[in-house]
Amino acid sequence: MHDTTTRRRAPLFFIALLTLIALVVAACGGSSGGGSKTSGGSSAPKDGKPQYGGTITYSLEGKTTAFCPPRGQFAISAIMVVSAIYDTLTQPTQDPNVYAPYLAKSVTGNADATEWTIVVRPGVKFHDGTPLDGNAIKQNMDEWKKGILLGFVYSDMDTITVTAPDTVVVKMKKPWVDFPAFLWTSGRVGIAAPAQLNAGDACDTNLIGTGPFKLAPGGFDPTTGDVKTVKNTDYWRKGLPYLDGINFKPNEESSSRLTGIQGGDIDVTHSNGGKDINTLKQNAPNAVIVAEPDGRMEISHTLVNVTRPPLDDVDARRAVALAVDRNRLNQLANDGTSRLADQVFDTKVMGYLPNLKYPKQNIAEAKKLVEKVKASHGGQFTFDIQSTFDQSTQALFQEVKRQLAQVGVTVNLPSPVDQANIISKAIGGNVDAFGWRNYPGQDPDTLYVWFYGGSIVNFNHVNDPVLNKALDDGRTNTDPAIRKKAYETFNKQMTDQVYNFWTWYTQWFVATQPNIHGIVGEPLPDAAGNPTGKPVPMIAGIHQTVGIWKSK
Repeated sequence: MHDTTTRRRAPLFFIALLTLIALVVAACGGSSGGGSKTSGGSSAPKDGKPQYGGTITYSLEGKTTAFCPPRGQFAISAIMVVSAIYDTLTQPTQDPNVYAPYLAKSVTGNADATEWTIVVRPGVKFHDGTPLDGNAIKQNMDEWKKGILLGFVYSDMDTITVTAPDTVVVKMKKPWVDFPAFLWTSGRVGIAAPAQLNAGDACDTNLIGTGPFKLAPGGFDPTTGDVKTVKNTDYWRKGLPYLDGINFKPNEESSSRLTGIQGGDIDVTHSNGGKDINTLKQNAPNAVIVAEPDGRMEISHTLVNVTRPPLDDVDARRAVALAVDRNRLNQLANDGTSRLADQVFDTKVMGYLPNLKYPKQNIAEAKKLVEKVKASHGGQFTFDIQSTFDQSTQALFQEVKRQLAQVGVTVNLPSPVDQANIISKAIGGNVDAFGWRNYPGQDPDTLYVWFYGGSIVNFNHVNDPVLNKALDDGRTNTDPAIRKKAYETFNKQMTDQVYNFWTWYTQWFVATQPNIHGIVGEPLPDAAGNPTGKPVPMIAGIHQTVGIWKSK
């Protein structure tokens, strides 16, 4: 009942889609972040005028061993590296339903959203000097469609045609209203150079993008996951980046990353949860904490395989929900600071229902349902919860085991495994339940791959006609009112059937030394699709690296 991450977690709707898949199996957490000291974007007055130069160390929560975007299993740690080396065709804005052109100069759909035209920005070059053009975009998209994970995500793309040197037209098998969101996909679909895509197995290690930083010679160590980058001096956003380079170093223990901030050994790290924020405030009072705002956060939860008994029985799932004290778990994981989640959407996401409530703890009712479930399952009510090696996650599930034992449910906690192993088990349907954190606040169509029947990353293995119809209606209708109603139906069904055990909204934060600025990033170029000129929002801990600078 809590989350975990390959990203710490990670997820895709991407995850998320895809590649995303690893989305996040990691530690738990999330906090309201009240009182956190936050810095603004690199253009914020209190940061002063950006300075050029310097290299920083960014400590990541997880290790990534392969960086071929079309087939990568990227969680948040990988996405942060991808955001430095690659650019995506679109970027999210302050509005969850609006995605601004980024590498693309424009992304335009026809009236019924069955055809989308992508025009790339002029003058953009890959790190190897080759130009970004329509052929490169088509090659990336063709590779997406071939991917084991991304293949389902982009299965509604029919034909991809280069109609001019800078233009690609994508025709859909059916209307796809929110297609621009899938040109970002939580940052997982960075556009790779043809030379990387053509490199066979070396695509995993031969990182070539158009991003603000490029791979330093010999800069990627697949064994340790260390990635060293240097400034792209020919970056298409003139005057950027500010840094000379970023060295990314994985460290799966959040306590070690926080100690690194305290001791000055690292410049930047990311984490989530009120307990980690409180630890920083107590032990590193000079650290700057840039916290994700409420409204678009991921949901920490225990993900349930609804095809494996006894959790294939909705009464069993309701019994678990009624038995567990979420407030106690919140106190253990987050010092009680997180907002408990009753549904799959945060408050600013289309489909959010303010009156939708997750079952409140009721021990007496839980015991009644446990007896009912045992009567129909040979007197047994037993299931496994799989966790990673993260000690805080293990402690949380020990508490879940204790609470469920009080109502007659036996929980087994198998030996911890790494995140990739959990993902493999989830894909194969060989796990009852596991800690997860996913579904950040974007257009709800991004949940299509996670819950539509038959999707490879439908780890719940749910195939609910109500969910499928709602997801289809939301994807294909251009009328916002119809879409909203569809996602409200989806949301209510998710909670009513207790397809997951929700815990809390997970607040990510980035902690930095006091001389590091611009974590939120620069305003989007040309204010394309972003009339307020605001920077790209932090979503699920994902943020741009292009605007980071270091004061002397």
